[in-house]
Amino acid sequence: MKLLVIEDNRDIEEIMDFILKDDGHEVVSCPDGSSLDLLDTIKPDVILMDDKLADVRGSALCLQLKNNDATKGIPVILTSAMPDLPNTAIKYNADAYLEKPFNIDSLIEIIKRFAK
Repeated sequence: MKLLVIEDNRDIEEIMDFILKDDGHEVVSCPDGSSLDLLDTIKPDVILMDDKLADVRGSALCLQLKNNDATKGIPVILTSAMPDLPNTAIKYNADAYLEKPFNIDSLIEIIKRFAK
């Protein structure tokens, strides 16, 4: 499965990249929302996106994706250490959420939910 990881914390991005590649996934990483302009090229099966990016809220980007006919079918998993993440995920139409800090099994399990 091809995953787009949007995470501005380099350490967390590297951990996710390692875990997901080790689990057999192809991973494209980006520190900000600019990669969303390249979705036609990247063609991710799932987007794993931090909610608190440096330049924008991941939840706002999620809502944009879900309101666009061309991208609404791509599952988006929001990640954050914010205590209101479950409500944020619902409010912004995310397909799932992953609370930080997360364990390896939780990350792998949530990705498997969207395997085709």
